[in-house]
Amino acid sequence: MRVRGYAALYSSAILFACVSLFVKLASGHFSGLFVSASRFAIGAVLCAAVLVFSYRSLKPVRPGLVALRGIFGACSMAMSYAAISLTGPGRAALLGNTYPLFVVLFGALFFGERLQWRVLLSIAICTAGAVLVMRDGSGAALAGDLLALGSAVFAGMAVNFVRKATAFDNPFMLYLSPCLFGLPLVAFAPRGGGLAAGGAVGILLLLAVGGGAFLAQALMAVGYREVPAGKGSVVFYLETALTVLLGALFAGEDFNLRFALGLVLILGGLALNHLRSRPVHRR
Repeated sequence: MRVRGYAALYSSAILFACVSLFVKLASGHFSGLFVSASRFAIGAVLCAAVLVFSYRSLKPVRPGLVALRGIFGACSMAMSYAAISLTGPGRAALLGNTYPLFVVLFGALFFGERLQWRVLLSIAICTAGAVLVMRDGSGAALAGDLLALGSAVFAGMAVNFVRKATAFDNPFMLYLSPCLFGLPLVAFAPRGGGLAAGGAVGILLLLAVGGGAFLAQALMAVGYREVPAGKGSVVFYLETALTVLLGALFAGEDFNLRFALGLVLILGGLALNHLRSRPVHRR
């Protein structure tokens, strides 16, 4: 049922917003690259455990699709975490969550999906709302903005491969793939004094990032099994609004009244995305 699919996607969006906040807080104890590498390591362990004990297999049904999902997904995740550490969870979420535009574009170019006017209009409205949520002239690092945009491009391809691969492989196999492709970051990430340098709070934040991302990715894959990639990806504009709100409350990001108008537009775009076409009755 699509209701179950949308419920999974909305739950995933909420978890991703919380994870973005945890990434920003963890970057106060560790480098952004180390936080990203830790997420891959924790995700790989959790996925392997579920696959071994529940599915009794670590072999993908469609290795090619799973590998491509992993390559694009790992690049997108690493760029996103680095962007959050350089700028902030809200701004990085705004730029990174433009990926539905690339999902639809790549879906039409490479995966044979149709461009429906309602989906395009939903994306336009949600994009306008997301832009209003953020303020220009914040002095954020240009490198962080570019990394966030790069994350959106790679995510556009990754989501389409998630959509295709869920017909054959389970969500844990699909998340294990980017985690494995991202593991080499562990060797290059600056660790300073190691885990001990971050203290108990830093370690707990790393665990929250890894565990929360694991559950959010699993829910996302479940949702895309029921919902087309182009329509489902619009749901994650809600993540932008929530991330900005959490960033303002707990990470010191600026918050203003534009957020209210932006949130209205985002919710309006999501509502439009859920409208069903009137059935045509024929004799």
